[in-house]
Amino acid sequence: MVTNDAGELVTCSMDDTLRYTNINKKEYSSSDVVKMDFQPKSVSVASGGLSLAVCIEQVVLLKDKKKVFTLDKLDYEPEVGDIHPGGTTAAVGGTEGIIHLYSIQGNTLKDDGKTLKVLGTVTDMAYSNDGAYLAVIDDKKVSTVFSVADGYTVKNEFHGHHARPVTLAWSPDNEHFATSGMDMLVYVWTVADADKRIKIPDTHRLHHVSALAWIDEHTLVTTSHDASIKQWTITY
Repeated sequence: MVTNDAGELVTCSMDDTLRYTNINKKEYSSSDVVKMDFQPKSVSVASGGLSLAVCIEQVVLLKDKKKVFTLDKLDYEPEVGDIHPGGTTAAVGGTEGIIHLYSIQGNTLKDDGKTLKVLGTVTDMAYSNDGAYLAVIDDKKVSTVFSVADGYTVKNEFHGHHARPVTLAWSPDNEHFATSGMDMLVYVWTVADADKRIKIPDTHRLHHVSALAWIDEHTLVTTSHDASIKQWTITY
């Protein structure tokens, strides 16, 4: 789930839909439900009413809650995607460790043949809030940050997880990001220094962290299948 600049919570689910829920009203109507052809795995948003749904065997671009472009018959299995905050690029990562960069031109996704390589299956990815970086985690336990302005060259690689990382989130300061995985560890990384890290062990003792979110640059929230939500104060 993500929030857009229209004050809506955008969610995707195993019921093959995207839903747009007004956060202030805390209710949604049937007119705010978009049916997908396949089960969606990931949803992201950008300014201008753009949404990107990464589904099984399909990538869908939406604008103002309507499907405007679909990529299907792909030669890879997409896992997760994210739209650059500027609304210019959609990055989609797959099972084979390749991130495909599509340019957003009007209501279409154009494949310019630009790809990035990481070591394993992409488990999560996100652009920093200012669009300067793209962070990617993979099942080989590596976190990679690419510098967008430098043609997506590798800024840094981060190692520390003992098991598959599953989720990441950027701090509002765009200088740090958090990752967590099946090892029940949370790391807060510093983009400019791969050796500078904050390690939070046993964040949820009964299950791994399922999602991360920042309230502000010093406050991190974790959720887990242990039915709890925890808030952490991060001091650098």
